[in-house]
Amino acid sequence: MPPTTAKQADSKGEKLAQRLSGILARLHQGEALDKHQLAQQFDVDVRTIERDLGQRLRGIAERNGEGLWQLTRTARDTIPAKRLHDYARVAGTEHLFPDPSLRYLLEQLETPEPRRTTHVQPTPHEDLRAQSPLFTQLQAAIEQHCECHFTYKAKPRHAQPYRLIHKSGVWYLAAEEAGRLKNFSVALIEDLQVHEASRFVPKRAHKDYIDAKDDVWFTEGTTEVLLRVAPEVAHYFARRQLLPRQQQRADSDGSLLVTTHINHINQLLPVVRYWLPEVRIVRPVEWHEALLDGLQHALAQWGR
Repeated sequence: MPPTTAKQADSKGEKLAQRLSGILARLHQGEALDKHQLAQQFDVDVRTIERDLGQRLRGIAERNGEGLWQLTRTARDTIPAKRLHDYARVAGTEHLFPDPSLRYLLEQLETPEPRRTTHVQPTPHEDLRAQSPLFTQLQAAIEQHCECHFTYKAKPRHAQPYRLIHKSGVWYLAAEEAGRLKNFSVALIEDLQVHEASRFVPKRAHKDYIDAKDDVWFTEGTTEVLLRVAPEVAHYFARRQLLPRQQQRADSDGSLLVTTHINHINQLLPVVRYWLPEVRIVRPVEWHEALLDGLQHALAQWGR
């Protein structure tokens, strides 16, 4: 073969290898590919792409019902790399590592545990494996907008389910009951009955309210609360939100003025008690007095 012809063959082979590797990479990312877009991307004829997908990648790529090309079902047994980011978002760990790149995450997964430079302490959470069938029923009821009957804290309930929410290690069901949006601990739901024949139309106001919430306390109104946080513990409030819709302003002495919006006083008091005496309720005054009354009552009981 003349040198010129050999070089042309090598160049053609390199382009083919680069094109196939590029197509494979996108397929393994979980993409559905259009042959016309691929032809434009690689500057080749559509027939060339058809040969790539139908012949050279036979058994790896297949055409779906929309005429796009994707991995065959067998090849899809592995999880596409981009799904790792999707899973992180679903699990609420998207910003767990300072470096959110896929390269960094894959490096961590591929490094054996004894040699890994990072270690994430597991967050305590309830074990709902025994309630897996109930969880599946609730998911189906939410998707299909079916009304539900169940027993909760020994009382019969009739509810319209909207969302399953995981908060602080506990799963809750957000549902409307008697016209009010409420939350129910999934672990306490018993005798669930999903009524497929009884469907409801979800209220946009409820869905928007749930999407905007960063907690599971559902009430019609909130109370704005002002806290004074001492310098000794200010860092703990500044580094992450400990309270709903938390905002803070640093004072010259290193303390923080923290503003939060609370649905119910019992949502706030456990947090304040944990940080006593470094955290004080400034407003509303009656909530500060309720905190003192509770502490005095506890001391009176302990002194008996």
